[in-house]
Amino acid sequence: MADTYTHKDLAGLCGVSETTIKSYRRKFPGFIPVLTRGKPIRFKPEAGEVCLKIRDCFAKGLSVNETHKVLKEHFKEEPSARQRCAPAQPAGADAQPAPATAGVSQEYLEKFFTTAGQMMQGMAGLATAQAKAEQRLRKIESALEKLLEVETENKALFARLLDRPAAAAGKGGTPEPESRPEPEPVADPKPEPQASPEPRPEPRVRARRIVNVRGPEGEVASYSLERDTPPTMERPSDDFLNTPIVIRNDQGEFLGVPGRLPLAGFVSILIDGADEIAARWAREGDAWVFIMAAPDGDSHALHFISTTTPRGNLVVLLEKLDINGSPTSPQFLQEFFRQVKDKA
Repeated sequence: MADTYTHKDLAGLCGVSETTIKSYRRKFPGFIPVLTRGKPIRFKPEAGEVCLKIRDCFAKGLSVNETHKVLKEHFKEEPSARQRCAPAQPAGADAQPAPATAGVSQEYLEKFFTTAGQMMQGMAGLATAQAKAEQRLRKIESALEKLLEVETENKALFARLLDRPAAAAGKGGTPEPESRPEPEPVADPKPEPQASPEPRPEPRVRARRIVNVRGPEGEVASYSLERDTPPTMERPSDDFLNTPIVIRNDQGEFLGVPGRLPLAGFVSILIDGADEIAARWAREGDAWVFIMAAPDGDSHALHFISTTTPRGNLVVLLEKLDINGSPTSPQFLQEFFRQVKDKA
């Protein structure tokens, strides 16, 4: 056993916190003798045994009064601070117990002060909890302000994206087709020897057209005209286009459009009146990608896949949205879906 103890030494000896040792002193001030009151406060050697006994009593579920009785049986109790400050009785006077205030016993006063100390500790803990709650509230308010700023930016971006079709439609009607020179007619064309075909990234198809021309004397000459035509555009099947479209929220739930809007209707809303926007379908693995390219160079790629809901319904899921080749966030995708859904 050490010669003297500090609060820290007693806490280590009993396996409790320093705050608990200080509460032992408040509850049983006469049993934990102080040796020096400098910093740090040091206690007499017997203070260690007292604290161990208090810890064991509390571990058994004894109350403060019951623990006080146990301590009296094993240790000497020194006068407490309140007893030391009590006025001394005149010499020769009969020994009488200290007069209780208005009939209140000393035991009741000690219990009152103990309860008051516990209330003060509770109020201090409540103040600490309130301060922490205010800090968390300020953090939440700051996060909400940032979220509102991001939402405002997203709405502005969606407005620009969805207003392009209307702006394109209001520029004066359908643009005139470009005039291209027709190839000169060739009489009685002869088939040319075909060379070995070279691989091309996009194959072309030869379209032939027969034109009959009547001459000045009534004779009729036939001409064969050929020109390249673009290949057939790749597109999803009609079953895929007629399947209801949905999106998945942050909780993994499937959200659709009232009336079970199909994919074809969703795409129609996107390109409605967008004469200057080039749109096409592309295949990427299991997904169909609808790509829209605006005249200013911006491109939007919407990825759709076929899936089933937990109830077994077949749906088309808008899986992600890429803008100019960069993927957007799930929150951006959900807001984009909601903006288009509101136009349905």
